[in-house]
Amino acid sequence: MKAYLLEKPGKPEVLKIREIAEPVPAPGQVKVKIQRIGINYAEILSRRGQYSWAPKRPYTPGMEAFGEVVEIGSDVTKFQIGDLVIVGSQYGSYAEYITAPEHLVFSTLDGFEKDENAAFLVNYMTAWVALLKMGKMVSSDRVLIQAAAGGVGTAVVQLAKATGCEVFGTASEEDKLELLKRLDADHPINYRTEDFYTKIKETGHGVDLVLEMVGGEVFKKSLLLLNPFGRLVVCGYASIPLKKWNPLTWWPAWRDAPKVNVMNMAIGSYGIAASHLGYLTDHPEIAQGEWKKLKTFCAAHEIRPVVGHTFSFDELPQAHRLIESRKSIGKVVVQLA
Repeated sequence: MKAYLLEKPGKPEVLKIREIAEPVPAPGQVKVKIQRIGINYAEILSRRGQYSWAPKRPYTPGMEAFGEVVEIGSDVTKFQIGDLVIVGSQYGSYAEYITAPEHLVFSTLDGFEKDENAAFLVNYMTAWVALLKMGKMVSSDRVLIQAAAGGVGTAVVQLAKATGCEVFGTASEEDKLELLKRLDADHPINYRTEDFYTKIKETGHGVDLVLEMVGGEVFKKSLLLLNPFGRLVVCGYASIPLKKWNPLTWWPAWRDAPKVNVMNMAIGSYGIAASHLGYLTDHPEIAQGEWKKLKTFCAAHEIRPVVGHTFSFDELPQAHRLIESRKSIGKVVVQLA
């Protein structure tokens, strides 16, 4: 089968299509013929060699896909050949076929197009866990979302608005700000031309919940905006320049990585939490249980993912390049069939 193989870190061009053997499902696994791939920022970091959850190279990147079940291992009970499904995995979706444990294979969403199914799992589960499980979001919250026009950001905006929250969202371009308006964000903020800290303080109040994915000064200023009993949830650090093989990046990465000061937290009566969806995949009851809650919530509120860009399989490195340019909007999807 055709698959992208990451053999060394580097720019998007290091992603090369190779012919490799098709995977064979082990007991408890499902084999899926992939029709769509959802591209995630974590995969950009993996390609650069900056992602701690990545496996040892060489490997096929890719954390989510949509496709058709073509084979099942023994002990699989929930799926049959021919089912359309969404797959989550640590790696392997940049390919024509993938195998995954049954608990990381999910039923599709009613009424969703193929692209939408491929755009949903990682972003919305990340948003759901961050907001509801870690952030304890309630309808009275004022919520600040950093990088709000991306795949995770748009999911967070939708979930927060559906809960009844007042939403502040930062983005860098006018088209991204227009998207936030269409998603009913109350306060879109252009972080290139406006200081988000000042803009929020001008409203007379801080915020109760922050979803932070940038790190550095953005993290520090976000902390200063927390009201008493506020919560900040870290889901990534896009600005951190760590390259494990380059000692010159170690100090800047340590300096800019989010850090906590318990005394400051006590004085301000606020909390800091962090979540990484990947490390929850070893817990079948969490993966399937939270998925059911998320699907029910999104169906009740008619939430659909924002698919901003699509590419063909041969163009997958271009999808990486677009995301790195910070010009992408919503989710980037790669189409195979």
